[in-house]
Amino acid sequence: METLTYLLPLILTLVGGFVLLLLNAFTKLSNRTFAIISLVFLIVFFLMPMMMTDYQTITPAKKAMMNFDNFGVFFSYIFFLTTAFVIVLLPSYLEKKESLHLNEIYPLLIFSFVGMVILSTATNFIMFFLGLELMSICFYVLCGILREQEYSVESSLKYFILGVLSTSILLFGIGLIYGSTSSFSYDKIADVFASDLYNFGDYILLLGFVLLLTGLFFKLSLVPFHFWAPDVYQGAPTPVTALLSVSGKGAAVAATMRLYVSSIRYSELLIQKWLLLFSIIGLLTIFAGSFIALTQTQFKRLLAYSSIVHAGFLALALGALAGSSENILRGENALAFYVASYLFMNVAAFAGMAAVEKSSKMDEGLLSFSGLGTISPFFSFLLMINFLSLAGIPPTGGFFGKFYIFANIILQHTKFFYWIATLGILGTVIAAFYYLKVLVILYFPDKNQIPAEKPSIPLANYVIMILCTIFTLILGVYPQIVFRIIG
Repeated sequence: METLTYLLPLILTLVGGFVLLLLNAFTKLSNRTFAIISLVFLIVFFLMPMMMTDYQTITPAKKAMMNFDNFGVFFSYIFFLTTAFVIVLLPSYLEKKESLHLNEIYPLLIFSFVGMVILSTATNFIMFFLGLELMSICFYVLCGILREQEYSVESSLKYFILGVLSTSILLFGIGLIYGSTSSFSYDKIADVFASDLYNFGDYILLLGFVLLLTGLFFKLSLVPFHFWAPDVYQGAPTPVTALLSVSGKGAAVAATMRLYVSSIRYSELLIQKWLLLFSIIGLLTIFAGSFIALTQTQFKRLLAYSSIVHAGFLALALGALAGSSENILRGENALAFYVASYLFMNVAAFAGMAAVEKSSKMDEGLLSFSGLGTISPFFSFLLMINFLSLAGIPPTGGFFGKFYIFANIILQHTKFFYWIATLGILGTVIAAFYYLKVLVILYFPDKNQIPAEKPSIPLANYVIMILCTIFTLILGVYPQIVFRIIG
């Protein structure tokens, strides 16, 4: 019964996904009706059991190979919100693309959501891989769901090929770690790490560790494994791109954080490698992504490189976990807050993009926003607040997201971390330029530019942008709310 209690929300949500598949096969319900039913299933089948069950009073069921601790529940809520926002945005977007027959998109969203939850709560490599593959396979299909759009099919194919490659590398790494430790369980692997006795010596374990992290770097779109992100983001349906950039990345971050806290931190051999790899890769990602983003003229490609840069900040936070052991909890809190703030500001940006995007295109140039500050002031104001948050300007959630990450790095009190923080803050300053470039186009367009046409913004996009902007400002004024939720 204990295992069933743990898995009940996921089981019911999967049942809801299969019901949606059957409804799509045997009924002719409208796209908006499917969206409403999907939201109801998501709330009733997942959110209600999660809210009614106090997981803190339940001993983690080992047979479930998952742990719904404070962070597991918190990240599950993050994925729930993102998926719900995407479902709300989809009907008007599909209507614009004249693709209202694609009702199968909703069960795919439900299944990908279940994969994210499994991935972020897994305490065993078997469940880790199951969650990763369930999420990834749904993403491959979702990216190419607009089959009549050439760029959409191309993005799906690229994502599939590179995703399979990265998963193969990651799976090989898991196999080598299993060979060295004789276990898939994080707890048992931690016991082997503590004893420092490996089946085939240090080198096989190190190779498995490097291959595992290489696969995770692909999922996080960290340099030099970032090259898939711009093309995939540009070609995928815009609401799906929001899901990829927020929940896909958030699930990978949560899984990586749990992997370190549950097992890797017990290995003296791996701690320093973890610190160096994530710190160096994080800084390279921030600077490379920022400099390339400065040259972008397409909105979704700009947001793709923005997503890569934010992955760099998350990598710095993950690297800081390997500092002094008393700072681990603070590092976990910083990561959780950053993902929460990133959810709202990024979804709002993609909702704005979806509102302006034309039916014949999968991306729009930045000049499509030229002068909208005068033509559509409220829409531009909402977009401005969230772009200021992406740049880390107070009083927004994005400012405190970066603040908590760099505070945790500086409080390690070593020269290495001081240098990491200094270079990271320099990267933040560079990154601010391309966000401010969008605001200049919105409010101070070149006199020689033809002003953009006033966009016809669907009500759903306005609702999502308003909600996200409110939460972005709340997190910028009262950031402690996230830590109260985490407990």
